Amino acid sequence: MSLVVIVGPPGSGKTTAGTALAELLGVTFRDTDADIAAAAGKPIPDIFVDDGEDHFRELEREAVRRAVAEHDGVLALGGGAVMAEATRGLLADVPVVHLLVDLAEAVKRTEIDRGRPLLAVNPRATMRRLMDERLPLYRQVADIEIDTTGRDVRELAEEIAARLGTRTVTVNDADAPYPVLIGRGVVARLPEYLDRAARVAVVHTASTAALAERVGALVPEGVEATLMEIPDAEDGKTVTVAEQCWEALGAEGFTRTDVVIGVGGGAVTDLAGFVAACWLRGVAVVHVPTSLLGAVDAAVGGKTGVNTAAGKNLVGAFHPPRAVLVDLDNFATLPERDLAAGLAEVVKAGFIADPVILDLVEADPEAALDAAGPVCAELVERAIAVKAEVVASDLKEGGLRAILNYGHTFAHAVEKLEHYRWRHGDAVAVGMVYAAHLGAITGRVDLVERTKAVLESLGLPTTYRAGRWEEISGVMRIDKKNVGKTQRFVLLDDLGKAAVVEDVTVAQQREAYERLTA
Repeated sequence: MSLVVIVGPPGSGKTTAGTALAELLGVTFRDTDADIAAAAGKPIPDIFVDDGEDHFRELEREAVRRAVAEHDGVLALGGGAVMAEATRGLLADVPVVHLLVDLAEAVKRTEIDRGRPLLAVNPRATMRRLMDERLPLYRQVADIEIDTTGRDVRELAEEIAARLGTRTVTVNDADAPYPVLIGRGVVARLPEYLDRAARVAVVHTASTAALAERVGALVPEGVEATLMEIPDAEDGKTVTVAEQCWEALGAEGFTRTDVVIGVGGGAVTDLAGFVAACWLRGVAVVHVPTSLLGAVDAAVGGKTGVNTAAGKNLVGAFHPPRAVLVDLDNFATLPERDLAAGLAEVVKAGFIADPVILDLVEADPEAALDAAGPVCAELVERAIAVKAEVVASDLKEGGLRAILNYGHTFAHAVEKLEHYRWRHGDAVAVGMVYAAHLGAITGRVDLVERTKAVLESLGLPTTYRAGRWEEISGVMRIDKKNVGKTQRFVLLDDLGKAAVVEDVTVAQQREAYERLTA
């Protein structure tokens, strides 16, 4: 545990919440006001009376400097500490939690503690002035902002701890870089990404209705939230469903500054993104993926789309989201089979770019399948980081981005032939084994056995039915990576080194199928 600093106005609960947070995290709590009193040998009110506020501020700057350098745990600063530029500089590389509080509650809390010299005269008016003056400075240094008004202390400490565990991966899209927030409870950050919106449309399915209602309740006062339920899974990814959503947006008077929010798995975020991309030629979209697969694949990267009779995702648009909120709490209730299916895309990222992912899974497959554990969280972050790096260099799949389709050529054909009854991750798992066979057959690296072993350790399928080559081959010929009549496959030249190749013969493709189905 490294240092965590808590700032906020008098009465915001820095000492109370900080003590509870330190206890929860198993670290020590320190308060610079207590340090100042100990160093001066007298209470803070006496320092103000005997030596003046300027002297107190000098002692405060030194106390903060020393505490930031020495302490490993939770540190609370006095309400006015952030006024010093030197102190704000010290906090630049430290996680800082800003505690907000309602004026009335702050006054009520500070009335209990008479040892506050600045609030000795006309406390309400003084408190209002101090809060107004210091709020911009608190926000300048803060990484996390939480309102403590009316909050249970234990609940507050748990939320702070969860927010401190949030990791952010930035997708550096050339037009508008956007964050992917990964952590527990991050859905509560939604209001930060609704700037200028008067309305939001929350697209969801029946299975994510409860979370969609919670998301709708998170919007700021004055913003209207409309819930739009669509069919589950691939049944919701059709032009007909998209048209129904557009009709609803029209009826609600949706404008360019309003926001679509996708709450659900990959099919929901694909559809919500497509609806947002087309309405008024593009409105903002925020994704709240509820499946591991959706989080590491569909929600990140800006690819949106619907299915047609010709195949999966053949109609769509590139439309990057404003933000993606990957709330790990949403994965805690996923059946293990669904979690494993999501990990197929994570394993894919390991093969194409980050072999540490494979090491983590191989070391402890059970830990990888524990949605509440740190290994799963690290795997999610690593997979998203891989996708973010690839997407940043190739938003519209002109070249490098195609490597994210490793295993997908065969997988999409399976999904279509199985009428989308297969989990996407299961199909990708089989598709990666097929691609590994192709790699070995074409003289590249032979990773067949490692691919099968990693996937089988997660309970994922690694074979497919024999006797369907002509059907599979026909679907693969209309894969969206193909150029004209030239078929393109993503294969591995080595572990972590993927390439798009055009020299795979039909005979080699068939041989890989026969090995896969043997």
